[in-house]
Amino acid sequence: MQFAAPTQARQTSSACPPPADLGQPLDVTRKDVDLMVLYLRKARDRARDIRDRSPAGSYMESVLSRTIDGLTLELSQLEYLLARKPADAPGNPPAGTRMRPAI
Repeated sequence: MQFAAPTQARQTSSACPPPADLGQPLDVTRKDVDLMVLYLRKARDRARDIRDRSPAGSYMESVLSRTIDGLTLELSQLEYLLARKPADAPGNPPAGTRMRPAI
């Protein structure tokens, strides 16, 4: 899906002008996505370490918990889009634990 740049020019002045390539598709390789997944995993692990050392019930703990949840969601979405099996998902159940067929 591609988004087009707005056709109307903005009349307001801002300190930061919009990027010149707004609305153009990005050229992202599989290696770039793998690097982003690695970065997000490391950030999530670091946030978990800090949260584990923070006082229970503190504001910092609640912020880090929401951050960890957001990072986990982003990782799950990237793995789904890459058609990978999520790292936290269990494997296929053994054949002996399936229910018997309906009659």
